[in-house]
Amino acid sequence: MVSGALGRLAAPFRVKHEEIYSRGAKLQVVENSKMRMFKLDGATNSIINKRSVYTGGYWDYFIPLVYARAHPKVLLIGLGIGTTPYQLHALLGKRVSIDIVEIDREVVGLARKYAPRPIEDRIYIQDGSSFVAGTRKRYDVLMLDAYWKGAKIPKEFLTSRFMGDAYEALSAEGVLAINYAMHPGGILGFGAFRKTLEIFPHVYSMSTDSYGGMKMILCSKKLGKEELTKRISKRFRWNRALRDGYAGMREI
Repeated sequence: MVSGALGRLAAPFRVKHEEIYSRGAKLQVVENSKMRMFKLDGATNSIINKRSVYTGGYWDYFIPLVYARAHPKVLLIGLGIGTTPYQLHALLGKRVSIDIVEIDREVVGLARKYAPRPIEDRIYIQDGSSFVAGTRKRYDVLMLDAYWKGAKIPKEFLTSRFMGDAYEALSAEGVLAINYAMHPGGILGFGAFRKTLEIFPHVYSMSTDSYGGMKMILCSKKLGKEELTKRISKRFRWNRALRDGYAGMREI
């Protein structure tokens, strides 16, 4: 389901660029006059708005976090067709450094083909949880946007072990941002998932669509809500949706 500003962009898709199968899932890239969309088994996984760097969807809520630092180092798990790297480089250029982890080589190929600009960031084709466990780098923002069949986050990302590894992979004031779908399975599993986040002293949730079906979970090693938004505001020009979303985030 798409809603709000994103829904207004979703006119009929008259162009189908690709339809391939990989790892048991159907991958599609479709397009209309306003947007390009990547679908995984029919679920929207990534979009590019042709008229704005902003999508009107949950991807936009990752953006403010990188403005908390002058030269942020970002780790993105889950590539789609490159929505988030495109947005961050369009807004910050070379001030932002991004490492990308994507498990599916076919998805990487689609991103290289259909992203609005060449993806020059380093891409690691491997399991994201294994990468986080093994990395010696420290990132200011770790963005988890990994979904697979049935619009589910792979179970290896919903464990205390992964959260501990993510904590260690973050810088001293780093933030883990998780795109979390509140479909029936996500709602039922949220209590157990919340317990895996206890290693972080600050955990917040915000709605990223008008129906509450998508949540952004922010897990901060040091910065509370007020200090985090204060630092972001020094460099970032808020639009209404993002300002309201961050102002309305609540501790969980």
